[in-house]
Amino acid sequence: MIARPFIQTPHGQRAVQIEFGRPSDADKLRSWRATKDSVSYAMADALEFGKLAGKRWRYYLKRNEAALSFDELKAGIDKVPQAEIGFLVIAKATWSPGPKMLGVAWCRRTWCNHIVLDFLAAHPSTLGPARGYAGIGTALLYYVAEIAGQIGAPLVWGEATALSAPFYRRVLNSNDILDHFFVRDTMVAKMREQLILRSNPKASAKP
Repeated sequence: MIARPFIQTPHGQRAVQIEFGRPSDADKLRSWRATKDSVSYAMADALEFGKLAGKRWRYYLKRNEAALSFDELKAGIDKVPQAEIGFLVIAKATWSPGPKMLGVAWCRRTWCNHIVLDFLAAHPSTLGPARGYAGIGTALLYYVAEIAGQIGAPLVWGEATALSAPFYRRVLNSNDILDHFFVRDTMVAKMREQLILRSNPKASAKP
């Protein structure tokens, strides 16, 4: 299951490819770097979340509890309905130059068929208005909503930090978000619609 929504880049609107991550993708997270003379709190968080996502991914893979594709996720659920299955979602650039892996999300499907979003991060070099990127995190979140819809998960939830809470408030259209957020089925449906709309080359990429 691959999505190609358009985001804003230094080169204008470009399609970013979002799909399930594989071991080689998790390994690439170790190479994420930020320019030493311009490291912000957001960049530091992105570096940390990227490394943690890769570490968690390798742990689940070692335990045979990770899905490398949507088909594997669905097959795991069909085989063991109460299985907890982890999966990595990655956003890849379809152009160059620039970072190839633009963003990552690490998620878990819980025993009661909810999805937990543990880590979501954009590449450090894409952060900040001057960088010219917008919409990476939103595109990843919409893709997670698509997965939730495909498996019939009625809830996506996760933790919000002081830095990420404004992002979730904006994308989820809720001013009540503090250190956690809940995305229920009605909002999941709206986000899936947005993923389709943003996959139209004429759609406007928004942060």
